[in-house]
Amino acid sequence: GTAAGWRGERLMLDAKRLLLALLLLVLAGGSWWLARSLTATKPTFDGHLRHDPDYTIENFHATVMNEKGWRQHTLTGTRLIHYGDDESSDIEKPYLTKYSKDGPPVRTRAEHGWMPKDNDVIVLTGSVRVTRERSARQAGGVMRFDRMRVRLDK
Repeated sequence: GTAAGWRGERLMLDAKRLLLALLLLVLAGGSWWLARSLTATKPTFDGHLRHDPDYTIENFHATVMNEKGWRQHTLTGTRLIHYGDDESSDIEKPYLTKYSKDGPPVRTRAEHGWMPKDNDVIVLTGSVRVTRERSARQAGGVMRFDRMRVRLDK
């Protein structure tokens, strides 16, 4: 072989080595990407999925007014426990009074109450008792239930 032939073989060998190194680098990168994308991510336990109370209020009294400034309803209880994960509230011994311009207030008490995020409903359970006083236009009365759902905005 001549010197020119020997240089050509060497260049060809270097090109093959470079191509092989490049191919191995692409395969290694692809393997790393595939392993990373197929590996299940571990859940982070930062507490946001837990149903823990974020605050508690003892012996509370809340009054909601309508757009004209009249009392719409009042809600009292011995304890309100609020949960930040779903914005719901549990209420011990809830006592709800709904006011109406057309008649006497309707008073509802129970052992337990639950309010979802929007606070437009309260679910009452355990010895639910609804009382309406007598008025000139309406007879009064008492009703008892095991469970009752009350819309607060009506």
